[in-house]
This record gives sequence, structure tokens and C-alpha cells, in this order.
Amino acid sequence: MNSSFSLKRIGWLSRKEFFESFLPHFKIMTIVVSSLVLLRCIIEYFKKDIGPGVVTFDYEGVYIVFGFIYTINLFSELKLLSTRADFLSLPASTEEKVFTKWLFGNVFYWLGVILIFTVFFLVQKLIIGYGMNKPTEAFNLFSKTNLTGLHYLIVIFSIYFFGAATFNTGAWYKVILWGIVLSLAYMILIFLFAYALFPEMRAELHGTTHVNYGVNNAPIDLMLEDFWIIKFAKFFIQYLAAPFFWFMTYLKIKEKEV
Repeated sequence: MNSSFSLKRIGWLSRKEFFESFLPHFKIMTIVVSSLVLLRCIIEYFKKDIGPGVVTFDYEGVYIVFGFIYTINLFSELKLLSTRADFLSLPASTEEKVFTKWLFGNVFYWLGVILIFTVFFLVQKLIIGYGMNKPTEAFNLFSKTNLTGLHYLIVIFSIYFFGAATFNTGAWYKVILWGIVLSLAYMILIFLFAYALFPEMRAELHGTTHVNYGVNNAPIDLMLEDFWIIKFAKFFIQYLAAPFFWFMTYLKIKEKEV
């Protein structure tokens, strides 16, 4: 086995991550979700019957917020000079350190969310659905909509994963600021290309002619969908963004160790 990748060292790093960060985080999230479920049950118990409304289980925002908090603090050891030195000098390779953080942030976190979601969904359904005899929603955790949403959440979290490794402090707002700057730069680039390539857009902007966006002419946004930059951006976001930022995270930690 390659000395740079040892299951024994990964196991040691995993135990360290689990007890120092993962478990405390999930304890807090469990308390928050249980409190929300309890509050919902109390409200439903005292609420008068106002019709055949279905009681929903809409706590997805809680898992997203906690996922954001956990991801942005995955490399919390880098915030202080003393803990930064300890983390970077751990008797493990860069691959093992980054892989362990990735494993907890992108696999174990979502497995934990599925477990908590399932338990409290069943608890709420048992209390409100069977105990109070009120209609509750039938929720499919693995529906196409939820899986698509999870896919894009993983992409977004991969950016914050990279940000957590890049910025020692203030990673959450620095990533947002960089995201705004890059988004503006991307929109300006698209505008310049569209302005140069589509005479309809130039004519509309300068008011030299009226462009019919109805039946006779295709709207600019539909024309832009076939533009190679738009196609590449969509392809990159869907398939390449997450692996790209994971790899960049590895390179950033490698750089800090030098």
C-alpha cells in the first residue's frame, strides 16, 4: 500500500474528526430539529380544525444551514496559529487529511441528515398523523427533485469546502464576496459576447429598431442557450465544479504544508 494513503491513519483522523467536530455539531442539530418537531406538535394539538390541510415536514432549511456551518468550519484548525501548526504537522499525508474532511463533509454529513430526517419524520407522523388523526404529507426523500437539489447543494458546499481551506478566517463571507465578484464578471463577459455576436441585441439597446420577442423572432435568452460559454458553464457546474473545488482544496492544503 502507498505510504501516502493508510487506512489506519484515516481511521485515526476519522475518530478525531468525529468526536471533536462531527458529533457535537449533530447533537446541536438534533436538539434544534427535535425542538421544531415538538413545537409543531404542540401547535397542531391546540390548533382548531380549519379544513383538510396536510401537515408538512418542512425542515430542509435547517439541514442546509447546519450543512453550511459544518462545511465552512471543516478546517477550523486553520483559524488559530497554534492549532494550524498542529493540524499541518499531523503524522498523516495531505491526501489523508483532505480525504477525511471530504468524507465527513460530503458523505457522513448527508447520511446523518437522512437518519435524523427519517427518525423525526416518523415521530411527527406518529404523533400528529396517528395520535391526533390529522393528515400528514407523504414525503419521498429520494425523489428526483430532492436528489437534484442535493446535487446542487454538494456543488455549492464544495465551493465552501475550498473556501474553508483557503481562508484561515472569515471564510463564509469571503467566499460570498468572491462568488459575487465572479458572477458579475461572468455576466459582463456574457453581455460583451452577446453584444458582439447578436445584432438584434445591439439594435435593441441602441433603439435603432424594435425586436419582436414574440412569435417571429427568438428571444435573446433562447439564442444564448446555444452559446458555447453558456453550455460550458452549465456542464462545468453540473459535472466538474465539485471535483474541481475538491482537488483545489487538496492543492491549497498541500501549499500550506510547504
